[in-house]
Amino acid sequence: MAHSTDSARHSHSGTRASEEERRGLPHDFAAWYEAYRSPVYRYVRYRVASREVAEDVTSDVFLKALRAFGRYDPQRASPKTWLLRIARNAITDHLRSLRRKGSLHVSLDRIPDLVADIPSQDERVMKQERIQRLLNGSQTLRSADREVLSLRYGAGLSNAEIAEHLDISNNAVAVRIHRALKRLKDAVQADHPGRVHDG
Repeated sequence: MAHSTDSARHSHSGTRASEEERRGLPHDFAAWYEAYRSPVYRYVRYRVASREVAEDVTSDVFLKALRAFGRYDPQRASPKTWLLRIARNAITDHLRSLRRKGSLHVSLDRIPDLVADIPSQDERVMKQERIQRLLNGSQTLRSADREVLSLRYGAGLSNAEIAEHLDISNNAVAVRIHRALKRLKDAVQADHPGRVHDG
């Protein structure tokens, strides 16, 4: 009898798990954190001045997501898209706070984590300078430009995923990325004439 009860309990649990899987929900929130923390962090990191701030904002994103988890609707967005929308709002709040305090520019000593995997000291310094120019140049761009570049090169989303996130067509995404990169290059070139190189 106990065996039958255990089987029934297992069957019910399996049914519930299958239903959660069909709805696109994880068995526990930790699964989402493990799966999506990295792209969310990279997306945030491309928009803020330091690793420490990016980690704080990313933690805040997942706390907000956990509180709102019961309201997630898989019919409206994928988990990654939903989390990145929360991240976008968190970044907006953070940048608004910075604007009240002063400069949004990035100092060279605030970006070592972005070049930590480069073995040569000389190459690291060159890369740091280039990233600094790009991040500072990006502050002159429209919010929509910064958003699409952060999604593409920060979060590493495909054009199709960006299209879902922004609720626009794949072609519109490609056009936005192309134009945003052109404006970014122009901005960096204006700030540092003759020092912008491809690659």
